Amino acid sequence: MPSRLETLRALVAQGKADTFAHYALAMELRTQGQFQEAWQIFEALLQSHADYIAAYAPAADTLVGLGRNQEAKAILRQGIEQCERKGQSHARDHLQTALAAVRISTPT
Repeated sequence: MPSRLETLRALVAQGKADTFAHYALAMELRTQGQFQEAWQIFEALLQSHADYIAAYAPAADTLVGLGRNQEAKAILRQGIEQCERKGQSHARDHLQTALAAVRISTPT
C-alpha cells in the first residue's frame, strides 16, 4: 500500500489535482522535514492561487524552517493582504500573530 506521501505525489503528478491536493502534499512534505520541496509547492500554489489563505501560515513556517525568516515575514504580509481583501478577520488575526512571532536574526 502506498504511503500518504506517495499517494499525494502521484495525484499531483497526474496533473488533475485540485488546489487542496497541492496544499496537502506540501503539508506532508513539511511534516516529514522536507522543507525545500515543501516550499517549492507552497510557492507555486500561492503564485497560482494567491487567495488560498490556508497556505500562508504553513508556507511561512516552512520558510522559517529553512532559515529564511525575512521571506517568511513577506509571505505572512501577503496573506494578511489577502485576508483583508476577502474580509477574513479571524485568519488575518492569526497571520498577524504569526508575523509578530517571526524573529529576524542579525549578524553579531
